[in-house]
Amino acid sequence: MQRLQDDVFGDLEYRYGWTRPYTYPLFGDLINVKLIVPCEVGAEIEEEQREAFLIFDKKKSQLMLLAEQSLFDYYQRICDEYRSIVGAELCDMRCPRIENSLQLKSLIRPTEIVIQQSFGMGDRVVGVLFQCTWEPEIGLAVKFVNEEVEEVGTQDIVL
Repeated sequence: MQRLQDDVFGDLEYRYGWTRPYTYPLFGDLINVKLIVPCEVGAEIEEEQREAFLIFDKKKSQLMLLAEQSLFDYYQRICDEYRSIVGAELCDMRCPRIENSLQLKSLIRPTEIVIQQSFGMGDRVVGVLFQCTWEPEIGLAVKFVNEEVEEVGTQDIVL
């Protein structure tokens, strides 16, 4: 297993990208997930990735409050559509109607934080990934660009 000691990210190991454990707050809990820094073997981690992580890590409490509200707003928009897709037997279990963001806690499970490459664009892109009850195959993501929620949707918006 290849390892890297990075000045910003700390102790990383290579598993289809540089990874290590990471903790952030969500819905009043501290969540432990895998931090992923996509990078080809032998390639350098981009400075934009380091900067994105430093800023995200410094502001993670405020940013995750934005994510919670954005996730709730997204869920409110898609709930009825998914309820009709999964059918009457499963809709109350997989996509129940909810009244506040805290009720999302039982419907999503945080899995990873991805510090995306900028590919020369200069943007700081961080993806927060989840498994979710209503879209178990594709999952859910919040995409931050320059510390603003740019999009909430399936994980393909980040990966």
